[in-house]
Parts: sequence; C-alpha cells; structure tokens
Amino acid sequence: MGTGDQKFTLQVLWQSEDAIRVTPFKQGSVLESTIKTSRTCPFHSQLVAERAQDILSILARANAGESGLLPELEAAGQAIYVDLLPAFLKEKLEEAAAPNLLLHLDRQLVGIPWELLHDGDAFLGRRFRIGRVVSMETTATVAMQRSMRSPLSVLIVADPCGDLPAARTEAEELAEVLEASPSVRDVTTLMGRVTTRQLRDALGRHDVLHFAGHADARRGAASLRLADGAFSAKLLDQLRGRIDFPGLVFLNGCGSADDTVKLSEGTDPLGAVSGIAASFLMSGVRHVVGTLWEVRDEVARAFALAFYQALGRGVAIGGATAAGQDAILERWGEDSLLWPAHLLYGDPTWSVDPPNENTLDDFAVLDGLEAKSRAELASADPATRLMAAAMLLRLGDHSVIPALGRDLDTLEAWLSRDAPQREQRLAAHVLQALAAAAGLQPSGPPDQLPDTAAVRALFKRLNS
Repeated sequence: MGTGDQKFTLQVLWQSEDAIRVTPFKQGSVLESTIKTSRTCPFHSQLVAERAQDILSILARANAGESGLLPELEAAGQAIYVDLLPAFLKEKLEEAAAPNLLLHLDRQLVGIPWELLHDGDAFLGRRFRIGRVVSMETTATVAMQRSMRSPLSVLIVADPCGDLPAARTEAEELAEVLEASPSVRDVTTLMGRVTTRQLRDALGRHDVLHFAGHADARRGAASLRLADGAFSAKLLDQLRGRIDFPGLVFLNGCGSADDTVKLSEGTDPLGAVSGIAASFLMSGVRHVVGTLWEVRDEVARAFALAFYQALGRGVAIGGATAAGQDAILERWGEDSLLWPAHLLYGDPTWSVDPPNENTLDDFAVLDGLEAKSRAELASADPATRLMAAAMLLRLGDHSVIPALGRDLDTLEAWLSRDAPQREQRLAAHVLQALAAAAGLQPSGPPDQLPDTAAVRALFKRLNS
C-alpha cells in the first residue's frame, strides 16, 4: 500500500450531551482490532454548537464578499479544536503520517465543521483528505453499494428548472472533460426542464450522478428542485432497494450537504443527519460530494472540473476533492475562504476500479482454482463449501448461488458479534463475493458486518 492510500480512521460516537466515545482504528481491513485507546470523553455540546456557529458566520460573511477573515477563521477553528478533541486524540492526530482521515460519526455529530478544526498550524481539512461516514443504529441494515469499475457511465442533470444558465455552461464543460476520459464509457446529459420521471428513470442506469441546480436541504424540505416539483428525500427513501443507486453523487447545488447550516441558524444544534445528501447515502450511494452553502457559479464549476479530471487520472476521491480545493485556492486565494465549501462523504482512499484485463497466463491459474473449488463444493464441511462457492463466484460462475442456500445458517452464525474473529473474516470474504456477483459492495463502520436480514435479501436478489 502506498503512502497515498494510507488513512487514519476515527470513530466518534455520541454518548450524551456531556460525553462522546472516541476510537482510533488501525490502518487495514474492516475487521482489524482497534487501537486500545477507545475512551469516553467529556463533551460540551452547547459550547461546541456555539463554536460551530462562529465558524459558519465567518464563512457566510466571506461568501458575501467580505475580505480579511482568514485570521478569524483560524482562531475560531483553534477554539473548537481545543474544546472538542481530548488530549490523547490531539496527540494521535499530530503523530499521524497518513494523508487521509476517515471520520465515522454518529448522526448527532455530523453538524460539526470537522474540516475547519485548526491545530495551530493548519486546518484539519487541509492537512488531511477528509471523508465522512455516518454511523447508523445497530438495528439498521447495512446498505449494499454499486461496484464502480472503469469505464463508468455518467449522468449530468443541469439547470433542471430552466433558470440557471451558468449550470448549463458547467454541464457542457464537464461533459467535454468526461467524454475525453478513458475512465468514462458514456455521458448522458439532461438539461433544462428535467422532470421527476426523467431523473427517476435514469438514476439507476448510471454509475455517477452530477447535479447542477437548485437544492434545498432545510429540515423537512430536503430535495432537488426539478421542472415539475421536488425530487425529495422522501422519494429517495421510497426508491431504496428498488433501484441500484449511483456509486458517486456530486451535488453542485445550493446547500446540498447542509447539515452544518442548521447550526448557523441556531436550530437543532448538533442534530441528526438531514438533507438530500444523507438520503442518497442511506440508499447505498458510496460517495456524496456536496456543498455547505450556496456556491458561486464560477467556483462550483472550477471545483467540479478539477475534481473529475483528477478522478479520471486514477487519483483517489480524497485527492480529487483536494484537487478541487487547490483549483479554488490557486484562482481566488486562501483569504477568499471559498475553498471549504465542498465536503466529501465516503472513504477518501477509494478510487475507480480498473477494468478487468486478464492475460493468457492468468487463465491457467484461474482454471486450477476453479477445479479445486469445484471439488471442495462436495466437502462435508460447511465452511469449506462456503469458501469454495465464494471463489467460484469470484471467477464468474453464478451457478453455485442456489447451492449456497444450504449453508446460509453457517454464514449467519459467522456474522454474530460473539463469533470468533476468524469466522467473521470468513463471513466478510463470502459476503464480498456475493455482493460483487450482484454488482454491489458491503458498507458500514469499520467494525460492522451486514446483518442476517441484509444477507438473506442479497441471496434472494441473486436467486431472482
């Protein structure tokens, strides 16, 4: 693993208005043991909310054109850094050599502007390539995500209400960049007077959705505005499980990732995840790039072009987000405070999977693996049969799916929290093979596997 792929993973769980539980994770697989520094720490929710409001007030003033606010933002970022993070975590962040930071956050903590915490030397979002993952309740089914293998199919929805000529310009320039990328198979553009039916029908057929238009993520009204009304969070919830959502959704809209804005308004401080971005994530979207506030047209366009150019070159999505910020910094400068507008939900180390390119030498090895796995399907040991079926699925043989049914009980036993770590690792291997066969991928916190309901739903999907 190269240094660019390394990440520091941090889980922060809400315990109460007075306490949070903080757990750093080792670099590696989802089932690796945590570093033994998980601690419950004091948390002053009202003070943190006030600090967050200070930051957002400064950003609002900068977005309105006021200059000279960088020192104020640095001071506000240092204040919330001091109040929010325990001493042991500050030390670990200072020692971290990895360029990526993955934050697994409880819903109540998403409203904190983590990217703008300042350690005295730099903003956290400039020192690290930060991605956020929202931790769900333990009773919730872990979503399955679309596999993202090059070349990708991209859907651009621009100026859907017919009143944003700058969004049309963005779409035209972006389509030109994407069509020239070897990582993109095709680009579909819906522009001007886009209806709910058009977006709903096209959504499940594409790997990437880029939306350039009006978005409203206010509480109770989260939606993308279309020609015939709102494409709402409620509608997305209804589509969950019925279509395969894109793996990447980029929302270049007004307030598209607007959890933090609630704090600036003094409402629902540190509240639950809201907005259209969260609805996409809950539906199985792997990554969402959104904006914290209304972004100037030229800023949004510059960020998006640099982002997709980097992603098309094989840069990980965290690096692509950093490339978008760099483009803004180069053109408008750090003092403009325009660069923090976009944030990333998802693992910053992810990059587009390369296409399958097996050589002739590979096939001799694959033939041997296939023969061995077929022989092991007849074993009396359920574990051996499950692993053999997983290997055959990896090799593209879906005829073994019905045979997996007889060993589902064993697989479900491996998913138990009380199961030995070795069995949990075996379960992860089988589930990855099952999900890949369905064009999906398991998701969730570093220490969580899908529950039995999700596994049975996946098995049913493969048998249908």
